[in-house]
Amino acid sequence: MYDTDIAPGDTTARHCADVHVPRALVHKSADREVLLSTVRPLGDDRFAVRPRWPHDHLLHHRAADGTRDSLVVVETLRQAGIYLSHRFHDVPADHAFVLHGFDFHLDAPLRDSGDGADVVFDVVLRRVPGSPRRFRLTAEADLLVGGRPAGHASMRWDALPPAQYALVRSRSAAAAAPFDVTDLTVEARTLPPAAVGRDRDDAVLLASLGDASAGWQLREDTGHPALFDHGSDHVPGMVIVEGFRQAVLVRTAADARALGSLQTSFLAFGELGQPVTITAEPESAGAYLLAARQGTRTLATALATVRAAAAPFDGLLAGAVAC
Repeated sequence: MYDTDIAPGDTTARHCADVHVPRALVHKSADREVLLSTVRPLGDDRFAVRPRWPHDHLLHHRAADGTRDSLVVVETLRQAGIYLSHRFHDVPADHAFVLHGFDFHLDAPLRDSGDGADVVFDVVLRRVPGSPRRFRLTAEADLLVGGRPAGHASMRWDALPPAQYALVRSRSAAAAAPFDVTDLTVEARTLPPAAVGRDRDDAVLLASLGDASAGWQLREDTGHPALFDHGSDHVPGMVIVEGFRQAVLVRTAADARALGSLQTSFLAFGELGQPVTITAEPESAGAYLLAARQGTRTLATALATVRAAAAPFDGLLAGAVAC
């Protein structure tokens, strides 16, 4: 048992912001990027996962009123799925995790006491029946804040051995159309931080293509301390998800914490060094269809909802970044 695991019979509400699970078990290189504090098995593939949320983070902000950036839910459950797979479902350390989909909805704006001490993810993690050599897993999580229901999240993924992952990646890379940088006819210009709900330039993942109807180019800064915490041979899913959220904020001029739900499907690997375009189209009042494309391939799609939407200001942004 790890020090960060709580015994099944221990019902004490334990949390320590200074304690975290081993970073290798959530596939992180830096301690500061680990969002899990303690884990308590509840039986029948059910676990109480307590997070350690930073007061401030490059991407996961907490406002003065205690409201959290909703995407902290995505990253917390992603790490929980990896950790629980290794610790309790015997997924070897050398396996690669391939994310197929992630959904979440929040009942209200997410507010916590400051470090996640009053937050619990009640997670049920199961292995999908099939080949004994194949790890296909799902996670369903009820989110509790102060003991009260606050939302729900789910995730679907495969854990592949090195040889199988290499085969999958080689096929995906071969299917990607070759790209020549001379094909770019428009210089992409990074959006201002305020347009995407951020307060610093290195947290902006979208660049204008000159016409908002054409979408935005996704910035791939492989030196980014949060989104590229460790090496990757493809565009990480969390980079695409953050790009989706920023695209919704540009479309709606909504507050950075206004994202109430997100239903995401990942369809193909994104190749590094080749441009990815993010689009966001209205679906209904407060709902947007999102897509990430690389050439003719669709990498991911999503449906996002916001709690409050103001008039779009794409035109103002286009003018601002063109100066």
